[in-house]
Amino acid sequence: MAVKRICIFPCGGMKKVESTVARIASYIVNEDLLPGKTMLMCVPAFLRGVEEDILMVENNPTVVIDCHEESCGSGLMALIGIPPAARIYIPDVVSQTGLIPGRNRQVLDLVGERLAQEVARCVAKAAQWMLEDQYYSFEKRKVKAFNQNLCEFSDEAIDLLDYVQVEPAIYRPKSMPPLWD
Repeated sequence: MAVKRICIFPCGGMKKVESTVARIASYIVNEDLLPGKTMLMCVPAFLRGVEEDILMVENNPTVVIDCHEESCGSGLMALIGIPPAARIYIPDVVSQTGLIPGRNRQVLDLVGERLAQEVARCVAKAAQWMLEDQYYSFEKRKVKAFNQNLCEFSDEAIDLLDYVQVEPAIYRPKSMPPLWD
């Protein structure tokens, strides 16, 4: 089946600068390099079972951007039984280019931005190949839950948490201690 769009799954971590590099790189690809040809995976929505996010991964090749040895993106894909179409591994990009992620994880500094550009180039190269090569064949796959409730959407989750509004836009489950008096 011809590929029309690519799903990008960037690392969603928060502790490492490389995670920010991955997210910025995915935005660069999605908005600048291949607009309209990629989609960004939202892991919380996916794990919650939002149909759009499940279908995105089932119906399109996914490029995972792994930031470090934990390889969270690859791990999630293995857990759901769908191998990614490609993996971009930031430590390899660092060793090949000599670029570094920098020190600021909230807003990338200049060196981090350069690394994000290079990671985006790698993602776009893999994605472009899948989109344009007439012999690349992608078959739709189904998410496997592995005896868990992974990816089963339920409207009951909010009800089960039994939220109490503390003030506008702030809630807590009734079973948890008050946030303030």
